Amino acid sequence: MSGKFVLRSTGSVAVCLFTLSACGGQEAPPAPPSGGGEAQAVLASPPAEDVQCGTVPSADGTQAKVIIREGAVECAEAVTLLTQYFARVTPAAAASPDGAGPIAIEPWTCGSEPGSVVTATCSTEDGREVAAEPAR
Repeated sequence: MSGKFVLRSTGSVAVCLFTLSACGGQEAPPAPPSGGGEAQAVLASPPAEDVQCGTVPSADGTQAKVIIREGAVECAEAVTLLTQYFARVTPAAAASPDGAGPIAIEPWTCGSEPGSVVTATCSTEDGREVAAEPAR
């Protein structure tokens, strides 16, 4: 009997696979090469095309473009998410030299760039990402 455990680190796009073998006479499969060829191939492939989902009012009153950058996210969910995020950004958080956030809107975590509350990113542990940019 064998069990597989997959651990993913979305920050460094690393995937580890551990195989445990409990049957006598069966050898565990060989370890993957340590050269990182598979991880490099993942990093080298271009990201999917961004999906534009309209605009929402940001915390400072300007309009922000809603963009799905990664993962399976519906436009309605992205618009709702950023609307909720901007509603939770306080004036003190918007003025922070580190940027607003992090603000948790389960399962998302959102934050803004220093000096530009409109430039925001929300992400999940499974790799989904929604962003806001100033609408021009």
